Amino acid sequence: MVRGLVDYLRAHKVSTVGFSLDDIYLTNAEQRNLAQTHTLNPLLQYRGQPGTHDVELGRSTLTSLIRNTGPTAIPAYDKSRYGGYGDRVPREQWTQAQPPVDVVLFEGWCLGFQSLDSAEFARYIERVHGDSVMYKYSRKFSDDNLAQVNANLGSYERGLYPLIDAWVWARAEDLDVVYRWRKEQEDELAAQGHDSLSDQQLEDFVTRFMPGYEMAMPKLDVCGFISSGIIPEHDTLRMHLDLNRNVVAFDHQL
Repeated sequence: MVRGLVDYLRAHKVSTVGFSLDDIYLTNAEQRNLAQTHTLNPLLQYRGQPGTHDVELGRSTLTSLIRNTGPTAIPAYDKSRYGGYGDRVPREQWTQAQPPVDVVLFEGWCLGFQSLDSAEFARYIERVHGDSVMYKYSRKFSDDNLAQVNANLGSYERGLYPLIDAWVWARAEDLDVVYRWRKEQEDELAAQGHDSLSDQQLEDFVTRFMPGYEMAMPKLDVCGFISSGIIPEHDTLRMHLDLNRNVVAFDHQL
């Protein structure tokens, strides 16, 4: 979607830059070090969850684009490296965005997720230990595993969200579709001759993402997103997607 919007805006003479939270994943070496220091947390063994991104890199990139006074190097990540586990593209290969930049589109699967305070987290854990299918993925991990990911969101709230003026939330009607959508990405990589994850690796990989959705989405539906405050109202467009990514409804959430 972001690629399409970038192309559309540029075609209409609007200088636009697009990049992703995926582009600021830790390097492969940094991710392996993170995994080694959190050996008891399966959620941090591979890229994906909050805590596996270089938030400072994202903050400095957005800040440079906002200042709009000189070239900005746009980070990039190659998911096909290391057998599909990925690595950041060397800095000398990053695209240079030249000012002036009119619009910045920054996207990511957990961008906008907010940490739960102690009372909210306690209620979430109570539901995880219940029998609701809404928390079937969180149930696969320990309370401490989930608490670490929740705590990691704090740096995103402080470092990234205040730099974002408005949000477009593509909300899937059924979280189980995430596996199918992710498999389409892996199949595309394989079709291009790149390394990709096997079906078993992909299932394990996606399972580690899902607790983030289960933890964050109920609060987002009620409280909305953190933004810069430049747009005083209607700063979130929530698009409801069916299983084929078609927009079936939308609203200005909150």
